[in-house]
Amino acid sequence: MPSRATVVAAVLATSLLTSSAFACSRILWNTDQANVVARTMDLYMSDKARIAVFPRGASHGGPAGMPNMLSWKSKYASVGATALDIAVSDGLNEKGLSANLLYLHDTKYEKRDSRAGLTNAAWAQYILDNFASVEEAVEAMKQLQIVSLVAEGREWPLHLSIADAKGDSAIFEFVNGKLTINRGPETLVMTNEPAFSIQRKNLLRYKLFGGKLPMPGGIDPKSRFVRASSYLKTLPKPASLREAVAGAYSVIRNVAVPFGAHDTSGGDSSDTWPTLWASLADLSNKVYFFQSTKSANLFWVDLSKLNVADGAPVLDVDAYDVNLSGEISDKLKPSQLKM
Repeated sequence: MPSRATVVAAVLATSLLTSSAFACSRILWNTDQANVVARTMDLYMSDKARIAVFPRGASHGGPAGMPNMLSWKSKYASVGATALDIAVSDGLNEKGLSANLLYLHDTKYEKRDSRAGLTNAAWAQYILDNFASVEEAVEAMKQLQIVSLVAEGREWPLHLSIADAKGDSAIFEFVNGKLTINRGPETLVMTNEPAFSIQRKNLLRYKLFGGKLPMPGGIDPKSRFVRASSYLKTLPKPASLREAVAGAYSVIRNVAVPFGAHDTSGGDSSDTWPTLWASLADLSNKVYFFQSTKSANLFWVDLSKLNVADGAPVLDVDAYDVNLSGEISDKLKPSQLKM
């Protein structure tokens, strides 16, 4: 009899292949069957993504040369996608907490002070390593400071969304040099600029949210936010885990940015790049699904199948390997990542 993950994967493969690309957006769908986060990554260059598994007890922090920076050993194991060999951009830990880094052009980090620092490149990894719930992570974020790290010759303005197995969710942004934390049922959708509070206000202009405007079809972040929110609101209640996972994907593939697409919204968005990959984190069952937009194959990692005890090696594999398919625990090899 096929495993639960295999049945779900079959549905995902069918749904994903009907869409040629994805866009940089994130949704959370809380259901009686499972709580799932679906996310898409778009970028103007390769992110060199690898699927990595970090065991308990893995060391992180720094980097050297930046004063008063946090260092830690992971309390929880996690799996996720890395970016540019320096950051985890997306992931899920063994307690069912997810973290998603997205681009936010309007980000302005705080002026550096005496608090312990954490680079934005290590932000998602720190959350996954150390916390089991949104509540824990929110409290911890009030005590530290995010510091921008230069990579590939530029700085990366980022905001972060998190969600947990209980269905709680939060979005962290730095607006006008101050940390803003949005939390609760209104944080089910995140795209890119403008800031989350402006996105929510704009949403009220559209049908299903009290306004009169029809659903927009553009690839700009505002349009994607409205479209994802609208589809998420109208999803039918799932009768199974398979339907819960497939429902989340049916929304996320409708906020896609195909290769070569043009932004016709008339706005000044910096984030209308083509999508490179899509992921889905099953927070309830701790299974992480991934598919490159240039591959026909869906693959996944079930954390329960791996040795993630303290002392186990960090494992990884090239996320863009077109030969990957199905559950890939046996394809993961000791990693050379220095993160």
